[in-house]
Amino acid sequence: MNESTRRVIENEELIGAYVSNGFRYLLLAFFGFQVLANLHTGDPWINGIGIGLFALITVGHTIVIRTCPKWSISAFSYISLVADFAIISAVLISYTYLASPQNLGFALKNPIQSYFYFPLAFSLIQFRLRLVLLSVVLYYLFYFGFFIYAQLLGKITYARDWLDYVMGPNLLLGDALAGRPLIYLVLAFFFCFGILRTLIMIRRIGEAEAQRGLLSRYFSPGMVKEMMSNPEVLAGRRQTATILFTDIRNFTALSENMDPLELGKFLSSIREILTECVFEFGGTLDKYIGDAVMATFGTPYPSEDPASDAIRALHCGKRMLERLGKFNDQRVTEGFPPLSIGIGIHTGEVFSGNIETSKRAEFTVIGDAVNTASRIESLTKNFGKEFLVSEETWKLAGANFTGETLPPVQVKGKEKPVTVIAVGT
Repeated sequence: MNESTRRVIENEELIGAYVSNGFRYLLLAFFGFQVLANLHTGDPWINGIGIGLFALITVGHTIVIRTCPKWSISAFSYISLVADFAIISAVLISYTYLASPQNLGFALKNPIQSYFYFPLAFSLIQFRLRLVLLSVVLYYLFYFGFFIYAQLLGKITYARDWLDYVMGPNLLLGDALAGRPLIYLVLAFFFCFGILRTLIMIRRIGEAEAQRGLLSRYFSPGMVKEMMSNPEVLAGRRQTATILFTDIRNFTALSENMDPLELGKFLSSIREILTECVFEFGGTLDKYIGDAVMATFGTPYPSEDPASDAIRALHCGKRMLERLGKFNDQRVTEGFPPLSIGIGIHTGEVFSGNIETSKRAEFTVIGDAVNTASRIESLTKNFGKEFLVSEETWKLAGANFTGETLPPVQVKGKEKPVTVIAVGT
């Protein structure tokens, strides 16, 4: 279970503690009404003591929630559960010995037995599986413990049939052993099943949202939605893709006089602009490398025609320069020098997929085409151009743009000179 999911569950448990505490006060009002309605029967002092103890636990629960919330969902939740069972058991036994000391089966037939469902309900409200299981254990300890105790004393009389059982003081053995206790167990099972289902759902939602959040950092919203329904695409493949690199010119000199906070805000604003351009044309943000941005087009889903990816990449580059121009207008107005960037694009075969270690997973592309795109971006400094693309990319997309073919140049890692085209802006 990831940390965010764990925090959600812990928060729900704390909310459950607050809600269950509120219900305890409602239950106090219910018990008070019961006492008033039965003043003329039984022994009111037993009810008074029971309600007083229940109120004491309830107020204590309130104080603990407000002063030490974490303790309220740990130790005190178990203390209050055990105390509730002890109070109900004590009231039930007291009435039994006062009303029917010779027939202790009275305790197993008494309507007060239904009060044992309240602690079980509180456990569900608090969203605590262990409390539900503890409720079952406590109920069975009381029920069968008292049944065996009464049996050993010979103070249980058994009914001959259901009429005798329902209308008389006697106990029907079948219902005593398999009826009442099984109803409690079945209800507890449904509560446990509901809590488990909810926990699984929360975990799945948490994992899905964590994955969606991770993917949204690299892919456009539409692509994220598609990938969430088809996650196997991240497994990896060889494919043709168009790679775009962009870098801020003279960034080191530009940032020397900035304090760290100002530099962080500045770099974030530039990345925001460039990333929006990538997503606008359906590209994938591969990574940030200092002040550089690497993006790909055609990953993780390559187009049927590689020219489509190349065209989108060139449109993205032009949009970056357009957005940068507006950004510079604002900078100049504020008295800052304008920025310039270099953009390099190349199309070729890459490996595209998830590269994982034991502590981190990253969707990326690797291959000679990536290195070539990076080298082409570096050539923008040599040629004094803002926007260069490889000959391979230009053959796919050049018909849609204007450009100037530059003299072939030798780049690191390539045996043959590379021909690049300066894209018109």
